[in-house]
Amino acid sequence: MFDTGHPPAPPSKGESDSLLRGSVEDEPQFGVPNHFHAPWCRPRIYREFSGDPMDKSPALLTDIAIENESGYQRLAMTNTAVTRPPKVRLAIRVGVTGHRPNRLGNADDSVLRERIRQVLQTVRDVGQQIAADGQAGYASGAPIFRVVSPLAEGADKMVAEEAIAIGYELQCPLPFSHTDYEHDFATPESRQQFRGLLARATAVLELDGSRESEQSENRSYEAVGRTVLRQSDILIAVWDGTRLEGQGGTAQIVGEAVQLRIPTIWIRTEPPHAACLLACAEVGGHCELHFDEFPKQLMGLLRFEPEKEHASPEGPRVDLRDDYFLEKPRTWILGVLFGVFSKVVAGSWRWPPILLKDYQRGTREEWQGAWAVSPDLPSAAKHQVEAGFLLHYTWADKLANYYANLYRSSFVLNYLLAACAVLFALRAYFDASRQEFWILAELATIILIIAVTTLGRRRRWHERWIDYRLLAEKLRQMRFLFLIGRSGKTDPVPEHESQGDPRKTWVNWHFQAVVREVGMLREKFDPLYRLAYRKLLVEHELPSQVEYHGETSRQFKLIYKRLHTLGTSLFFGTLVVCLVHFMLDFDFSAPGDRQGTFHRILVQLAAIFPAFGAALHGIVSQGDFHQVARRSAAMYDWLSGIVAQVKVGQEAPSAEVLGELAEKAAEVMGAELIDWRVAFQDKPLVFPS
Repeated sequence: MFDTGHPPAPPSKGESDSLLRGSVEDEPQFGVPNHFHAPWCRPRIYREFSGDPMDKSPALLTDIAIENESGYQRLAMTNTAVTRPPKVRLAIRVGVTGHRPNRLGNADDSVLRERIRQVLQTVRDVGQQIAADGQAGYASGAPIFRVVSPLAEGADKMVAEEAIAIGYELQCPLPFSHTDYEHDFATPESRQQFRGLLARATAVLELDGSRESEQSENRSYEAVGRTVLRQSDILIAVWDGTRLEGQGGTAQIVGEAVQLRIPTIWIRTEPPHAACLLACAEVGGHCELHFDEFPKQLMGLLRFEPEKEHASPEGPRVDLRDDYFLEKPRTWILGVLFGVFSKVVAGSWRWPPILLKDYQRGTREEWQGAWAVSPDLPSAAKHQVEAGFLLHYTWADKLANYYANLYRSSFVLNYLLAACAVLFALRAYFDASRQEFWILAELATIILIIAVTTLGRRRRWHERWIDYRLLAEKLRQMRFLFLIGRSGKTDPVPEHESQGDPRKTWVNWHFQAVVREVGMLREKFDPLYRLAYRKLLVEHELPSQVEYHGETSRQFKLIYKRLHTLGTSLFFGTLVVCLVHFMLDFDFSAPGDRQGTFHRILVQLAAIFPAFGAALHGIVSQGDFHQVARRSAAMYDWLSGIVAQVKVGQEAPSAEVLGELAEKAAEVMGAELIDWRVAFQDKPLVFPS
């Protein structure tokens, strides 16, 4: 991105559907931080936010516009009455890296600009084609085309100008504050051009770069280059193909882009400025694919192709994307049995709620609790997070809770009913006067088990719970990742472990689509902001997860221990019953009728104890209480260690340090979430046996 002329340097679940969560704070208001004074960051509010992003009143509409020389640009999302999970508009982000004018001396400006325009137009054509396809899964409306450029002289500025000319919106990460960054522009004319482009940007993120030393300056350029990559679906690299550059130079950014599997279009700096698609970070040979491959790769990136169906006990795995967008708000918690069962086993007699709190109100209270911890966090940043992610998180989270309760309550009910069926069969044998009643009760019990299991499998309660929970947790993590300009890392998964890989599901496709539509944070990472962010991260986001996992580990460990103890007691109780029965058979002194009564009771107990013991074992196995407790205990230790790494003091950590900390925490949470998903996707709803 920036050529420094120096030798090259190396590149530097919690499950909310479990037992707890909640919090409260005041409504965030529109506005911008006091330290933002440039014309491109003064929002004008044409209609006030209602204070509730899921308000069902039909009049709810939020527009933020920015006035500048080119007119008004709409920046904020629109919220209308929502009765189903919302789709997002297709958004495509094109990043840029490339040389400054000193490395473009031999370039033919008009030909180079035409080549850049050709690439950008290809992106537009593919985007329009996808947006016009009603089966693509995006919301109706014109797609968003966005160029992400730091506006350095040379390639950055050139790509930004060509993109704006054909209808792209501009977003700008800057290595320093915009006033400091102006020192990179040599002439008054270039500085004026920079200001003009910046005024047209829909988002500007000013990083906390430093010029204290040559090394810190190079790190600042490296940081902004990596920020471009985080915000890009495609990268345009105007590059001469050499690697003789310093830290943060074009070669390094291109190499990292290819490593991250970001489609990278290499436009050569020498006429005729040929363009090709890079397949690896080397120059020449198999690494340079024909440009005609680019539209196919872009289509594959933005269109969702369902996984090949693979068999499971529930039948072939299907794509739940369409089902998700057809979901409706759930008012009643139908699956209360698991909650009651867990609380009774854990020694709590508090009845779980059966009426759901209003979707938006409950989630909003939870998020306001997070904001209350760090009141100095700018309200504009908080609003941008809420406007972009809260609505999507609310639907995924509440629906995950709903289907978790249904699935868990179903297998608890099935195993208990199976044991009851044994009891009813015995009663039919020993209670001749009411034999028909007990036979009908046994038949009704078996029919109910079949009905519950069939309905659960047809409606895919199990799969919906897993997919919706995965989506909700990824979106919840964006509450703290987005505020530091991150979106989390995705590590490659070995092919032999790729079946069921969540990155290949509709969940990851939809999550990435949401992130693309939201765009880039509009903020300035000055010391005040970084201190406020650290406070949010280390005093709420991470501690709340530490507390959650600590409590989950304690409760699930207790439930597992008590169920295991009860099941073991029933097993040995059966042994005692058999011994008593054996002894009674040799007690000839007992009256005959007493022998007969005891005989009937003992025979029934000898059958019922193992039946209920097996039912408890089935519940323990299906609920995976022991493994959930172990995972949460490990998460408690991991996250506690991450929190301990941050020394709370007067000095604000750099945005790079905070970002790495946030990503590390999200990576740990994500690994636990995938582990949970792998464990539970092999525990579908089946007939008790």
